[in-house]
Amino acid sequence: MLDEIYIESMIKKRFPLKSKRFSTEIGDDSAICKIKDNQIVVSCDSLVENIHFTRKKFTPEEISSRSLAVAVSDISAMGAIPMFFLNSLFLPRGITKKFVTRLFSGFKKTSKKFKISLIGGNISRSDSLIIDVTVIGELKKNKYKERGKCTNGDFIYVSGNIGDASLGLHILNKKRNNLQNIEERKLVEKYKNPNPKIKLGEFLGQLDYVSSMIDITDGLSIDLSRLINLNKNKLGAKVIWENIPKSKIAIKKPYEKHVEQYVLHGGDDYELMFTVNRKFYQKFERLAKIRKFRIFRIGEVVNGSKIILEMGGKNKILKPDGFIHKF
Repeated sequence: MLDEIYIESMIKKRFPLKSKRFSTEIGDDSAICKIKDNQIVVSCDSLVENIHFTRKKFTPEEISSRSLAVAVSDISAMGAIPMFFLNSLFLPRGITKKFVTRLFSGFKKTSKKFKISLIGGNISRSDSLIIDVTVIGELKKNKYKERGKCTNGDFIYVSGNIGDASLGLHILNKKRNNLQNIEERKLVEKYKNPNPKIKLGEFLGQLDYVSSMIDITDGLSIDLSRLINLNKNKLGAKVIWENIPKSKIAIKKPYEKHVEQYVLHGGDDYELMFTVNRKFYQKFERLAKIRKFRIFRIGEVVNGSKIILEMGGKNKILKPDGFIHKF
């Protein structure tokens, strides 16, 4: 029989953690952590069954791995270093011991990859499977990045292909498990297993001329509007379509018809989008190249409360759009 006693015992075996930075053990009422003299960064994210995933199309390992990755990405978007995480599980009737054990296999593998430690959590019964992850990060030299701190003339960058995850979700829903094309499999993999830019986020967090940063969660256009604080700072942006990095398959048949939707308004890429003071952009690009970080300059911040998309030499207004929870 599956119960919380079994789950707690299984977690302690898989995460036998006690270190100088984590004074207590998993299972106590709270976790005691040491963070030196730096500030901490805290974020939480939830994955809800039939909204963010389905058990038919995701393995238990993929569900837990994704839930940790998307929460870690928020920490990286602040320029912080992820250190610890807590997970709260809401389990429906019928969940088996094997399923829960595989969930924690995903947490174990992914936490090792991200070098982040599980320090606790909570378990409750629910009508559907829900995983809520809280991540605690540490600032280096107490430096961090916010949204809306950019100024007119700053250049806009992204850290990798945009629209891949959205196209991957489309392929997953359309073709189910019949994925013969290796390119399609890679796109589905990017949707299922996002790769937060931890090292890049830490690097950008230390650069004073990086003015603002966000991770692309809900779509490039809507997250760009959040990055520049559209309509509040009286700032807009100009983005060049041809400069936005995208997969070759996205501009081929049969996907070319909807490529603008995937790239401009699709979400779940978890790439970083950030602005750099134009006075320092050459220095920044040289430094990024030396560090072997993939970065792409896609546009610039401009005066006015509009986002302009330049495509084929012609300009049009780009209205922010993407994934928004509606209740």
